[in-house]
Amino acid sequence: DNLTYDLDLWIGAGEAGHAHVLHWLLGRAASLSPGNATRLDLSDCKMGAKGVPHLASALRTDTTLVSMDLRCCFFSDRGATQLASALAANATLTELNVLGFRFTEEGARALVAVAESKHNQIKSLCGLAADATVADFSERYLDADDVLLVAFELRANTTFTKMELTNNQIGAVGAQNIAEALKVNATLTSLDVLANRLTEAGARALVAMAESKPNQ
Repeated sequence: DNLTYDLDLWIGAGEAGHAHVLHWLLGRAASLSPGNATRLDLSDCKMGAKGVPHLASALRTDTTLVSMDLRCCFFSDRGATQLASALAANATLTELNVLGFRFTEEGARALVAVAESKHNQIKSLCGLAADATVADFSERYLDADDVLLVAFELRANTTFTKMELTNNQIGAVGAQNIAEALKVNATLTSLDVLANRLTEAGARALVAMAESKPNQ
């Protein structure tokens, strides 16, 4: 059976408490028999900058987790870089969700770089299953920096046929990054980007890409 922990880490325990909880959770996962898929859900835990080093330390030595949800954990660029360094050493995690970190382009690019360097292992940075055919990112408050993670999904995934990005704030830069990622995507047939403040430049980039792949 899969082991799932859903936990709010912001429990007033302080930095030492966070370290203890994180190491206990990952240690508990490691105690399962080999081969059991395990998932750790720390979404909305608000661990902040002080919690990230403990998470990174635990991930470097973990040998069991395959999925981790870190949505809205309020990591900075430094936290994202620390997490990326830990992922480079981790040999089992295949699915990670880091949307809503509040990092900038620097943090997003650090995570994308390590995911691309381990493309045979890490399949998602947005919490999507490897066999997902629909990716719904509508109304997620995503901006151009978040789109760098979405663009990774488009490059890495070979099963998507539909993606929803309505009602976000990806802007022209985000649209251009999506268009660039679509150059190597061979499966997506439907993309909804309404209400995203694309500007003419962003809209033209997407239209040009769509017109260059009329059979897809």
